[in-house]
Amino acid sequence: MYRICFMKRVPLLLSVFLLVSCAVKPPQKQAGPITLFEPEGTGFVLGETGAVIEGSGVATGEVAYGTLDGKPLKGYLAVPPGEGPFPALVLIHEWWGLNDNIMANAQAFAREGYIALAVDLYEGESAGTDQTKARELAGRVSENMERAFDNLREAVAFLRSDQKVDKNALGSVGWCFGGGWSYQMAKNDLGIRATVMYYGRFNTDDDLTHMKSQIIGHFGEKDTGILVDTVREFRIKLQGLSGAHEIYIYPNAGYGFANNDNPAFDPAAADVAWDRTKEFLEKTLK
Repeated sequence: MYRICFMKRVPLLLSVFLLVSCAVKPPQKQAGPITLFEPEGTGFVLGETGAVIEGSGVATGEVAYGTLDGKPLKGYLAVPPGEGPFPALVLIHEWWGLNDNIMANAQAFAREGYIALAVDLYEGESAGTDQTKARELAGRVSENMERAFDNLREAVAFLRSDQKVDKNALGSVGWCFGGGWSYQMAKNDLGIRATVMYYGRFNTDDDLTHMKSQIIGHFGEKDTGILVDTVREFRIKLQGLSGAHEIYIYPNAGYGFANNDNPAFDPAAADVAWDRTKEFLEKTLK
């Protein structure tokens, strides 16, 4: 399979950024079982091979979205009702792994008219609520970032291969650890037009002059890991680029404020961020 290599070397500082992305108290839920199905031909055929059909008409289930070294990559897919084509999103989990919270977000985006693929950068492993395990798994990703990029390229290729997807309307959404990877998808031009970052790591020294994606970022004023002054610097940097980038700082909100399983959950800030995200994606992908 033909691949384009986007980067030869990854700075050590970036690896550290991505490793410490979600060093906060763990969520209370763990991932439950999800129904396995495989896409056939050019259609997702959701609902015909064991996928769950949500009450809203959204079809959901586990899907093999690619392979690495002969091993299938399995994620969680949510598809709106109808024929499409629909804009599509790659969702990237926190450092806990692909869990109930990320799957719920996939369903929420599908209800808004997006095909949402929640990828698994841990390739089948999960930290549950164990911070030591989460740090170990995130560390493995940081040590082999090219593999993570290949994982994300497989996700993009999977979405583009299906007739239900608008191939010119792909975006990414990430939280914490995944927010940093959502940024990396934009920076390294992995074929997306819209980037959503929930308190994800970035580097204000990065060269973004050729970046094709537009970015919206949500950050907490009280975040002790991503300092508000650095976020303001990031906002100024993006304002100097082409595109309608949006960076928001939420007063009195901390790290992880949009995750209702997290002790730092701030429902008011989370609701505003969700509305802004929907408006941003409406403008950039629909």
